[in-house]
Amino acid sequence: MTPPSPFLRAALFGVLTLAPGLALGQTAPTTPPAPTIPMAQPAMPGAAPAPAFTGAAPSLAARPAMPSRATNDQRTSKIVGADVFNEAGASIGSVDDLILGSGGAGMTVVLSVGGFLGIGARLVTVPMSDLRYNQQTSRWMLPGATRETLTARPAFSYEPRG
Repeated sequence: MTPPSPFLRAALFGVLTLAPGLALGQTAPTTPPAPTIPMAQPAMPGAAPAPAFTGAAPSLAARPAMPSRATNDQRTSKIVGADVFNEAGASIGSVDDLILGSGGAGMTVVLSVGGFLGIGARLVTVPMSDLRYNQQTSRWMLPGATRETLTARPAFSYEPRG
């Protein structure tokens, strides 16, 4: 290993000696920053408008407690990509995405149906409340569904970004 050049040593020495002094010379602002109002997110087509901002949000202590531990079947990372089966045990599709509802609407599941290795697959939606998790088989189930009934549903497409 070659020793560092004299120029590199001098530059490093200067940075190390000046940096603590610069940090100590800074002062904290005397006035607190103004509170920011979150920007409203654009609504999905057909969704109810978001409620107007009415002041301070309720304190965290007033909100109901969230679960302190999630099982694998509750995590979206374990749901997206999971195969979905009907009660006969036939694979009828896979979960492509989850869409959070706005204005009190429930979660929607985007299913990829048909095709081979994702090629030629059709995207359709079903309410998350229609899916069931089977603890015995560790599978997501959509009772009463077949590939044919799902492909007969209206096709889903994502809004273009921009």
